[in-house]
Amino acid sequence: MRYIVVIGIFLTSLYGEIDTKWASNKNCEACHRAISKYWETSRHANSHFSKNILYKKSIEHMAMKNPQYLVDELKVKCAKCHNPRISKNIMSDSEKILLSMEDEGVQEEFAKVLNSEQMKHGINCIVCHNIEEIHLDKTKGSQGLEGVTFGTLGVMFGPFKDAHSPHHKSQYKEYFLDESPTLCFTCHYSHTNEHGLEVYSTGKEYESVASKQGCKVCHMSPKKEGVASEFAMLGEKPKIRMVRDHRFASVNNSTILQDYLEINVTKQDNNLLIVLHNKAPHSIPTGYGLREVVFGVEFYNGSQKLDQKIERLTTLWHDEKGKPTLPFLATKKEKDTRIAPQGTQHYTYAIPNGAKRVEYRLSYRFIGEEMAKMIGLSDPFFTKEYKVKTESIEF
Repeated sequence: MRYIVVIGIFLTSLYGEIDTKWASNKNCEACHRAISKYWETSRHANSHFSKNILYKKSIEHMAMKNPQYLVDELKVKCAKCHNPRISKNIMSDSEKILLSMEDEGVQEEFAKVLNSEQMKHGINCIVCHNIEEIHLDKTKGSQGLEGVTFGTLGVMFGPFKDAHSPHHKSQYKEYFLDESPTLCFTCHYSHTNEHGLEVYSTGKEYESVASKQGCKVCHMSPKKEGVASEFAMLGEKPKIRMVRDHRFASVNNSTILQDYLEINVTKQDNNLLIVLHNKAPHSIPTGYGLREVVFGVEFYNGSQKLDQKIERLTTLWHDEKGKPTLPFLATKKEKDTRIAPQGTQHYTYAIPNGAKRVEYRLSYRFIGEEMAKMIGLSDPFFTKEYKVKTESIEF
């Protein structure tokens, strides 16, 4: 037991705990209320496993299916992007052994690391705006905290050369101002699992097309007049600037899918022709490999439904036994029905005899129903079908 205790004290820290002044966005709200309001609706604000049950269940399922992994080990690995300010980003072999042996000292230490204040607040102000340098090596895919150098605490980096705050130092960084996706790509470029299978490639998809409008226009907002900070010197008003919403748009807080997936429906003889056009510079859907867009068509005669067709734009992943699995455990991408960056997909359906009307619907799921059941996910935020667009057309 003495041997275990001795090994258990060798816990190293790369960045250390962040002072509570900077650990959450709460102290930022006084001056940055509008920014904070949008951020709170984002998936960035909910990137910690305690606030993202899909993330939590995926990790637990991976550990169950692959006994060489421990749940806490995966939480540490994934935190490089999910929670880049983790105070300890490496789990040694000896620590892994001690965790598997349920050593209380090591369990408590990692519980403290993984549930710290700075972790629970996800991708918050101190993550992005304390990055002093970006040195992403794209040959290695998304690197998260390994692709950046954080600055001194108390220094916040941003897009304005004349920014001033009584609460922190401010410095200008070009990558906040231009349209470059460099900062986003530290976590959203690509990732290859242990079987050599690329499980997401949002950055590579972006680089495969000519349009270079960047991530900010779509996932934040176009620049508009507003205030970055409500702080003003006595007798003055907050400075009006060109700012963006910090919403990091998803289907739950924006119309982004409706805006970037164009639907064209025409009738030709006895056929219904449908064209889906992806206006985005990445696949739809992209990112986490279990997302799906559902496109459904129903034919009616009055209130009687004559026929229906359903298309699922998603990716199917299989393990070495040919069974469906999570992308991070997969050995094969079995099927990919997503729409390519700025690409189109065509569908032709025969119109049933007697059909007088067609209804189509476009919706989105964070994870397909069967995969949700497989990992034991029941949280309605992730399992429900988000309705994006519906339309009825008379013949």
